[in-house]
Amino acid sequence: MPKEIEIKHDRIRDVLKKEKIDAVLLKQVSNFSWFTGGAKNFVGLNSEIGASSMVITQDKIFLLANNIEAPRLLDEEVSGIEPEKIILPWYEDDVLIEEAKKIAGPKIAADSPIDGCKHINLNPLHFPLTQEEIERYKELGAGAGKIVSDACKKISPGMAEIEIAGMVSDAFWRADIIPVVILIAADARIEKYRHPLPTSKIVKNHVMLVVCARKYGLIASLTRLVSFGKIPDLLERKHQAVCKVDSVFISESIPGNKLNDVFKKSVESYSENGFENEWKMHHQGGPTGYQARYYRANFKTEDIVEANQAYAWNPSISGTKSEDTIITTSSNPVIITEDPKWPKKEIAVNGKIILRPDILIR
Repeated sequence: MPKEIEIKHDRIRDVLKKEKIDAVLLKQVSNFSWFTGGAKNFVGLNSEIGASSMVITQDKIFLLANNIEAPRLLDEEVSGIEPEKIILPWYEDDVLIEEAKKIAGPKIAADSPIDGCKHINLNPLHFPLTQEEIERYKELGAGAGKIVSDACKKISPGMAEIEIAGMVSDAFWRADIIPVVILIAADARIEKYRHPLPTSKIVKNHVMLVVCARKYGLIASLTRLVSFGKIPDLLERKHQAVCKVDSVFISESIPGNKLNDVFKKSVESYSENGFENEWKMHHQGGPTGYQARYYRANFKTEDIVEANQAYAWNPSISGTKSEDTIITTSSNPVIITEDPKWPKKEIAVNGKIILRPDILIR
């Protein structure tokens, strides 16, 4: 069994002992991917709850599936783990849990609401990231950053937002990366909407691309902006300000800091840069990994930043935004979605220089 799986099994063993239960059932897409090192138990792309599960006891790992899902999972997803199998016909899905209890024990907890099972939150087990996960995440981040950069360099005035979305989606799928979120805004829509779903609106002067992309179960998030011609002075001022705010978020994401302190200092940066209330117009991001955001950080979030966690901060000011995915280390965070060839701003903060994506001029 891969060392990574052994590490995660140990984390679950601690939960079993603490909660005094026989087994835990992993049905959420995020938890299934986390435990298996990136396996997919979903069918619909927008699914949060998978079509099959893993059942983990102190000393065994079971695949809990119907006869539709089992062959693909065993051949293509979990062959390296070699789980024991609990498989029933699809028309007996309703008794899968009872079969699991017969084999694993009567006291089963589940990561989603299921009759007869204690509900348990397993998100805290996702961190710290293992070295294998960090390498996979860096691969995803580099790929996502390049795909978005290449797309931005192909956009031209006259293209529709939905046309751009199609181009970006095609590039991601060809790279075996699933685009779980694609937001495209042209011109005035950038200022009007924080979540601009692509429309038939035609690009004239400016465009913003926002992407969340998934591979190995991990999700990388980033935002890029393009200007066709000179950047208006107000937009330049706003973008400089939002990059400064983002640089505070990134520079403060170091082990030992409380997230509410990180949030407070970054909100103060909005005021220091002349846009005091813009933080109220959209959430600022938070921890990421096997979910796009596990939660949105705010003034009440007392969690402590640790090494080998992932964050995606996304401060915005009407008309612009700054966003990348980072992995914390024992010192400075690593930005995994940056493209070395993309133009950047050098922001001095806390005695460090943080590089943030500038607006690409075409």
